[in-house]
Order: sequence, then structure tokens, then C-alpha cells
Amino acid sequence: MQENPESTERQRRRSAKRRRSGAIIALIPVLILALVGICVLMIDLGHITAVKSDAQNAADAATLAGALQLRMQRKPGGTWKWSEIANRMREFSQANDVGTNALKYSDLSIGRWNPNNSKYKSGGNFSKKNAVQATVKCECNLFFAHVFGTAISTVEVQSISAFDVSQGSDGETVFSIPYVVR
Repeated sequence: MQENPESTERQRRRSAKRRRSGAIIALIPVLILALVGICVLMIDLGHITAVKSDAQNAADAATLAGALQLRMQRKPGGTWKWSEIANRMREFSQANDVGTNALKYSDLSIGRWNPNNSKYKSGGNFSKKNAVQATVKCECNLFFAHVFGTAISTVEVQSISAFDVSQGSDGETVFSIPYVVR
């Protein structure tokens, strides 16, 4: 008795299909574990990004407040008081709560912003200073990364604010409103 080649082919396909039908069940736990791992990673990275954004807002607020205080001191008859500038910067940084410690003096500097080459240089003659810089550092507690041996990520951001100084047509010094440059 001769078999029909068509039916033999169908049987072979059915047999191969039966052998593969359970293969996907073995892959499901691996795929679920990979998906959970990616979600966990995204949660921690999203949290770090949010903390970094908050820290940048605090640094920008601090430098804008410091630049305005510096600008007020640069007016004719203004007195040079670094402590007033630093205190104002810390006050505005803390108002933007990112869970940081107060800005330390080492995190703050006053200097000169050169808009022509976009460079900041700390120090120098007080009459030439037109910019302040702040560095905000904070520790970000992670949710799931402790599984991999780290529970904290340090976030550090920097901001520089400046104002322009020019001579008016009558020879009087003119100051612009402070702005964030970096």
C-alpha cells in the first residue's frame, strides 16, 4: 500500500508543531524577568533625572539671587559684602527643596563672565565682577539599585548667572537684569 505524499507531509508538520508547542512556556519566565528588570532600571533613572532637575532649579535660583545681590553692591556707593551674597544664594537654594545640605562657601564663587568667549573666571577685581557660580550636590536615594550593591547616587549640577555692565550715552554705568548663562 502506497502512502499519499501529501498526507505524509501533513503528519510531519503536525508532529513538528507538537514538539515546539511547549517551547514558549520556557521563555516566558526569562522574558518577564527581563521586562521587570528594565522597568526597575527606568524607575531609578527617572528618579535620578527628577532629582537632577530639582537640583538645577535650586542652583539657578541661587545664582540669580547672588547675581542680583552682586549687581546691587556694584552700584555707586555700594559696599562689598561677600557674606550677603553667599547668604542670599543659600537662602534661595534652600527654598528650592532638593534635600541638599546648605550650600557651603566652597560651592560658591564670584567672578567675571565673558560673553564673547562664554568663559567664567572666578576671582579678580571687584569692579570687574559680574557673575556668580554655584555647585549644588545632593545624594539621591535609589529604589531598586541596592540589589546591585548601590543605594545612593550623587547628583551634582552647576549654574552661572551674570549681568551685563555697559556705559550709557550720558557716561553712567548701566546694568542689565541678571540671567542664567550656564
